[in-house]
Amino acid sequence: MSNSGANKIVEDVKTGLKGIRGAGDALRGSVMDATDQAFDNQQNHPETQASKLKNETIAEKGKREMQGVDDRLSEHERRKEARKMNETGLASNGAGAARGAGHHPLPLN
Repeated sequence: MSNSGANKIVEDVKTGLKGIRGAGDALRGSVMDATDQAFDNQQNHPETQASKLKNETIAEKGKREMQGVDDRLSEHERRKEARKMNETGLASNGAGAARGAGHHPLPLN
């Protein structure tokens, strides 16, 4: 395996781990916020407000990380499809023919 191939695998693993972490943070922030709301009788207390802000920040950060991973995976799939189309010749002729410009399966007389 080439060095660039190994680097690509490492980057893909890192991307996956970021997605898992983002999902965990989003869940953790949401659960902590719900718990605070369920058990706190003083919703306007400064500590309650600070805790609420902290929980919302954690959840939003997690959601942004998940979106970033989703965007990266979507870009990866677009590039993969483009490479596949280039390899089969579908992207070069623009007409959707099997291969090459002007290819016709039946002889024209």
